[in-house]
Amino acid sequence: MNKKKNVLNLYLEKIFENNIALKDNDIKLSQEVFKSVFDQVKQRMEKKCNYFAKYSSQVMFAGSVYDGIKVSKLDEFDMDIVIRLPISYDHGENGIILENEDPGFVKMKITNPFDNLVRQPDWENCHKVTHDWRDDEKYFLQNKFRHWIQGIVSKALYDMENKVCVNGVSYVLKYTQSGPAYTLKIRAEEAKDPFTLDVDLVPVIRFRHPRWPKGYREPLNCEIKDWLLVPKPNKAVKEASLQNRCWRLSFQEFEKDMMKGCQNLKKTIRLVKKLRDVLRMKYIASYYIKTLFLWKISETSKKYWETTLSVLFQTMVEILRDAIQQKTIQYFWNKDHNLIKELKDSLRDEYVSKLNQVLTGIENNDVDKVLPGLLTTEELVQFKKYDFYQKHNAATPANRSVKPAPVDRELIETLIKKMDDLSTKVNYIGDEISKLKVGNELKEEFLCLVGDLDEISDEVEDLGFDTYNPKRIKKMDGSKASPKGN
Repeated sequence: MNKKKNVLNLYLEKIFENNIALKDNDIKLSQEVFKSVFDQVKQRMEKKCNYFAKYSSQVMFAGSVYDGIKVSKLDEFDMDIVIRLPISYDHGENGIILENEDPGFVKMKITNPFDNLVRQPDWENCHKVTHDWRDDEKYFLQNKFRHWIQGIVSKALYDMENKVCVNGVSYVLKYTQSGPAYTLKIRAEEAKDPFTLDVDLVPVIRFRHPRWPKGYREPLNCEIKDWLLVPKPNKAVKEASLQNRCWRLSFQEFEKDMMKGCQNLKKTIRLVKKLRDVLRMKYIASYYIKTLFLWKISETSKKYWETTLSVLFQTMVEILRDAIQQKTIQYFWNKDHNLIKELKDSLRDEYVSKLNQVLTGIENNDVDKVLPGLLTTEELVQFKKYDFYQKHNAATPANRSVKPAPVDRELIETLIKKMDDLSTKVNYIGDEISKLKVGNELKEEFLCLVGDLDEISDEVEDLGFDTYNPKRIKKMDGSKASPKGN
């Protein structure tokens, strides 16, 4: 990697550290508060519904928090509540019939098992809540399932007077609707405490491999077994009755497993997501970005993700740009599903133009053209105050807005002559070092000369001249080093 590319890599690392990585204290506080709040809410929910108390088998994080690719602050996440159905999960009339709908969605048809629940002793006390979960044709309705869990949460919060105390701090709880989703909003009651946390509580149905939806990519040699059906509607379906039959497929545990052991993968994903946010590309969902990375993972080895961060970042921004240009991001688990087919042409052109500006900055090693794509105006002002930025900005000619004044040719020739003399001496000392005929003083002189040579070479290059010279410095093994800049 040349010197300027290395500077870009250092900049990306610094941006990640200061503006993207979650702060340990924020993570600890958010997790502590949420765990305590949800434990208290869940206990009240269990008192409000016997079915929930009996069949809410597991609670787990979902989305970017679950994957470890959340950006900047842990102030929102999804929480999946696994709800077990009191029936067989086998295929057929005595279990659950899965029918494909649009790619990414399936329908569940449950006939005999739910019909027979009414004859069980605990129908009135427990299973009766399932009575309206199906329509007249026995299809399991995701909207009814969601409304059931939302009703329980609302009743629990009412009993708690929408307040809870954690470690002596009082928090106000609100449960608000946004489209089909409901969000639990947790706010510190004291105005001086800025703590806020938004949590989408989502009831899900869990299936296990080898039960698998037909037509979807099936994982090979994987210890992961669980996949989910999520009650989130298919917006492409306009008819309400059909939309409510559609359940979204989720293979999040398989996706998380794919990302394991990929060294710089998650850092790169978070940089690209930060880029998306700063460039205001709001119609490119986080899952769309994650999907592009899943495809890249499937095409490469774990070793590939040890590549330098700047190279990975440029590669994935190019892939994102090309995908938007073609208006095609294929769903990883089913190629027939294009995640961005509805993207408007005007937005496509706007997004491509923005990404091209960033890529041009990368290709020209012009870090100051890249920064506005990764930092907001306020963040950029702060970033430029860092000693790190001022040091490297001053040393990088690509970042200078004013071209250097014309230089006397005689000065250039003098500098190059000095480089030739230093190169001859450096080669001589290098030969002596390789023969083990030198002491520490000569070794130190060698290092100083190499440093002097680098400085002069940079000075000549800054003045707009090529520093290539046939008298190249020999490496310790006797071979010649590459010309500077290659």
